[in-house]
Amino acid sequence: MPLLSGKNARESQIKRFIRRHFGARVGRLAPYEEALRHSSSVACQRDGLPSNERLEFLGDSVLDMIVVDMLFRKFPNGDEGAMTRMKSRLVSREALNLLGEEIGVEHLLDAQTGKGNVHPSLRGNAMEALVGAVYLDKGIMKTRRGVLKLLHRYDMEQRLQERVDFKSKLHEWGQKRKKRVEFKVIREFKRDGEQRYQMQVRVGGKVMGSADGTSKKSAEQAAARVACRHIFGDD
Repeated sequence: MPLLSGKNARESQIKRFIRRHFGARVGRLAPYEEALRHSSSVACQRDGLPSNERLEFLGDSVLDMIVVDMLFRKFPNGDEGAMTRMKSRLVSREALNLLGEEIGVEHLLDAQTGKGNVHPSLRGNAMEALVGAVYLDKGIMKTRRGVLKLLHRYDMEQRLQERVDFKSKLHEWGQKRKKRVEFKVIREFKRDGEQRYQMQVRVGGKVMGSADGTSKKSAEQAAARVACRHIFGDD
């Protein structure tokens, strides 16, 4: 089988990414390429191609509408103030940055950043832009299904309510007991075309857990969560 060229390989990666995370088959590729193109990219700076800022603007409004509609249907007797707070959490910059990190959007982001130095807001901005791209390509119903699938899959509402920095929690516990906490990448691999890192955590020289993630940071948090479960008996 002939190897794919760089351009064709990227197109295939984008199509797999959208199919996996939004449950949609790409029709027109151009909106997704634009959604993943940051203003710092060579394509914008040198070639004059549009950045993802317009799609961010569109995706922000589409996301608001989808989440408001979901909350309105889910809580028929819900209080306006409570639903407003839930909506604000689900479409917040923190939520979008976290969701972008979970699905590894930075691996497809066309941006001029230092290696391993993707600012969290770039992930969140790209998530908004991708919602806008799916909307342009597939319409509101498929976009709604894709967004709700992501929110449910990663349990965003619950995680935002109870978000814990497990890595910091583990370090604090270790410092009090003079036990060194160490994280180590034990494997790098790809799953469905996505780069993933298998992280192991040792406490006082003893392996306390391992887990994988789409970035080293998310893998450390996942491994720390496993270790905290062993130490504290819960999440």
